[in-house]
Amino acid sequence: MLTPNYKPLLRWAFVPAMLIIAVACGKKDDGKPDAGQNLPKSSVPAEMIGKYWHAGSFSMTQFSHYDGSYAGQAFEISTGYKFAADGTAEQYFYWTKTTTYCREQVLGYRKGTAVFDAEKKTFRFYAASGYYRRYNSCGGSQSPGYGQRVNYGPEDLHPKYVDEMKNWQLVTENGKRIWRIPYSDGSVNDFTRAEEPR
Repeated sequence: MLTPNYKPLLRWAFVPAMLIIAVACGKKDDGKPDAGQNLPKSSVPAEMIGKYWHAGSFSMTQFSHYDGSYAGQAFEISTGYKFAADGTAEQYFYWTKTTTYCREQVLGYRKGTAVFDAEKKTFRFYAASGYYRRYNSCGGSQSPGYGQRVNYGPEDLHPKYVDEMKNWQLVTENGKRIWRIPYSDGSVNDFTRAEEPR
């Protein structure tokens, strides 16, 4: 599925860590990831609880085809979140690039907590743990480590990594509920409810 305006997602195209906003949140930054028990969290807007919110140019369920039978689009990027009532949250990230005979894919997953400020319209995701898988292939050959699960290091977890969005709003357009994130250049990033990745 193609989001009409996915330009803002290009900011996150090359490395999942480019989503980083370093926020200490009152804790000494010792460079070690937080185990999750002490991360900030808040209540979640009721209609967002238990739903998977997705933005990007990719259907996450297609990521299961690793046998080379479908090359996919030349460039795809997607981010998703799932929220629980207790303020815990999951983040999904997908990026791929296809050039001639080569295809590179990254699927990332982080678990942590969410803080929604309904008055200030800010959202923060604090990552406590996570991992990613990378798939690189050119023609019939595969790169070393193909598909292996790799844990994120301290650079990609709290306190080094905090994803922040500002001025969000929940809107309805064409019968669809949208979690909209505006950007200073006038573009928007629309998260819509979708099937959860497998």
